[in-house]
Amino acid sequence: MFEAMTPSALLAEVVRSSRVVVVCGTGGVGKTTVSAALALGLAMEGKRALVMTIDPARRLADALGLEAQLNVETEIDVGGLLGEEPRAGGSLHAMMLDAKRTFDELVERFAKDEESRDRIMANRYYQRASESLSGSQEYMATEQLLKVVQRREYDVVILDTPPSRNALDFLDAPGRMVAMLADGALRWLRVPDGTRFSARRAGRAIFGKGRQAMFGIFERFLGSEVITGISEFVTVFAGLLDGFRARAGQVESLLRSSDVAFVMVASPSRISLSEALYFQGRLRDAGVAFSGFVINRMRPPLPGIDTLPKTPDASFPPRPDDPAWSATTRAVWRNLRRRSRWAAVDRHHIEALKSHCCAGIPFVEVPELEGQVHDLVALRRMLDHLR
Repeated sequence: MFEAMTPSALLAEVVRSSRVVVVCGTGGVGKTTVSAALALGLAMEGKRALVMTIDPARRLADALGLEAQLNVETEIDVGGLLGEEPRAGGSLHAMMLDAKRTFDELVERFAKDEESRDRIMANRYYQRASESLSGSQEYMATEQLLKVVQRREYDVVILDTPPSRNALDFLDAPGRMVAMLADGALRWLRVPDGTRFSARRAGRAIFGKGRQAMFGIFERFLGSEVITGISEFVTVFAGLLDGFRARAGQVESLLRSSDVAFVMVASPSRISLSEALYFQGRLRDAGVAFSGFVINRMRPPLPGIDTLPKTPDASFPPRPDDPAWSATTRAVWRNLRRRSRWAAVDRHHIEALKSHCCAGIPFVEVPELEGQVHDLVALRRMLDHLR
């Protein structure tokens, strides 16, 4: 059935039949707007849709009513903002994720008692780690995703993955963060219950007996209070690792299930498309289903550069009596040739990407839209190209 569909219709059908849609891509390619547009489309079709995002553009957040509503599912007034009501049963909800608050909620859930919870919360190194620890933002995004999916209140949940230089960070980060806390270098800073941190003991564990004094270099450089504070954080947090590890395993099972569709958003640049190809290959190697590409901000096709003369004189003869006319037509012509060249380069890069991918993967192209996509009307225009 799918073979006769257009790429956009094929992608729309996959999104429509999934419980979770994970939208990936490097920063700046339009993941958030694509995620919101997909959620809007599902809502208009009569589904209860939730879009979860980390950091939407300010004007889009304002349009969706997400001001200061962190980790809160907010229903969007689609009819009032768009002037068109969803089909019966359809609704659009949005949530702006707060990684720090989600981290705190996990600590509260897995701490063995109130004393352990309070010690972690009060530790200044935890306060820093919960906001900046490598992988924490991605881990907390998946934690919120798992929590929402398990409640089964929505037909489809769309996750706009955190911005990063490498889209693969999203898949690796939860396990990587837990492994770092459980098995990485920080494990040498743990101390047995009821004892205090000892630089001598830590140095012996890291460098071996007889060379433990080497640890004193770190202690003198960073300060004993710093090392002791980090040790307390690692020691108390160790009691939570089993819970964190279990949740990371549940997230991995969810992301590998047939209920989840992965969509990659890319710009038509060579670097962005190379990243997209690498990401698709990694998903394939990991046995995770990949649903398609959205190539965003495509420049519109123009006559080939070879068909355009270098000057407009043949079509728009110069006017000796009007120098401004000649200057303007030449400037417009140069811009036309430049945009024609860019469009040709875009097409070349996309065709190269298609040649390296498996047959049947949809490539949906969204043209460069006039103005910023910052409200539901603009999202609806984008949606017209996504289905």
